[in-house]
Amino acid sequence: MGGFHLKILLDDFGMFLGRRRGRFSIRGRDKKLEVPVDDVEAIICTSQGVAFSSSALKLAVEHGVQIIFAGYRGWPYAVLMPTSLTGSVRARREQFKAYSDARGFTLARAFVLGKILNQASLLKLTAKNRRDTDPMLAEDLYEAGRSISRIADRVKAEPERHVDEARLSLMNLEAEAARTYWSAVKKLLPEELGFPGRETRGAKDPFNAMLNFGYQVVLFPEAWKAVSYAGLDPYAGYLHADRPGKPSLVLDIMEEFRQQVVDRTLLALVSKRVVKPGEIIEEEQGQRLIAKETARKILEALEERLDDKAMFRGRRSSIRGLIQVQARNIARLLLDGVEYRPFTLGW
Repeated sequence: MGGFHLKILLDDFGMFLGRRRGRFSIRGRDKKLEVPVDDVEAIICTSQGVAFSSSALKLAVEHGVQIIFAGYRGWPYAVLMPTSLTGSVRARREQFKAYSDARGFTLARAFVLGKILNQASLLKLTAKNRRDTDPMLAEDLYEAGRSISRIADRVKAEPERHVDEARLSLMNLEAEAARTYWSAVKKLLPEELGFPGRETRGAKDPFNAMLNFGYQVVLFPEAWKAVSYAGLDPYAGYLHADRPGKPSLVLDIMEEFRQQVVDRTLLALVSKRVVKPGEIIEEEQGQRLIAKETARKILEALEERLDDKAMFRGRRSSIRGLIQVQARNIARLLLDGVEYRPFTLGW
């Protein structure tokens, strides 16, 4: 572990997180170390047999260190954050009002558009990298990317209306792009992974399990933090419909970042055989879970990806920082009418 954006992973039964002055003290069966609080961005707990001292939790809260409780499968079931969040009541009031006016539609369409454009970009980038080694595959990927770009044009042409009336149409376009995208991704994966196409909850094949892990354990907390720090309500989204306990706005903003953060990173891990098909899943108490060593490799790679610099709207920042920028840009649209553009990267 090391670096400014370090995340502490508590993944083993019997681990203990304590505090020693301004440092976190971590003890486990085969490890014992201390980490300065200023080096830590988040603590991820994926084991049910972990103990914390209250002073360690207080140290985390005082320094804005996010604590995430999650399983190796399924959404995080708790995120501990300071009560003293930034933002204003006015932002939340405008967030709720926007659901019924043009701003809600504008944001819902932007989230879908960002997702689709990034799908197209990732396929075209992959095609460019395969042009010399596998020209036939490269052409297939280019064509899939072009097909998705045409769907993006149809998203842009969607007429403005209430988001409830537009949602089904936007979701259908998103699904049409997703079928093309995942079909192309399947061609990039080793057959031994047995990728059946994209499956979300309950997926048991290795690559879907990796995707779910990346989205849920890494991208979700980043989006949650960004939305919360922007002073917005995580549960009041636009593209994703309201449902009790469903953090719709967090899911909304994640759409723009799934491909460039998680999909791209995991494809690289598999194609470079950093993660080998036979090492991804392990049986534990009758359950098929991501192997701990694989989980560590995924976390490390995704953290590096989040720290990668990217240009967006004339600004160079880490992708992690751009997630926060996009959350603030939602607030700027709601409060000041500043145009919102989805996060996209070229190829």
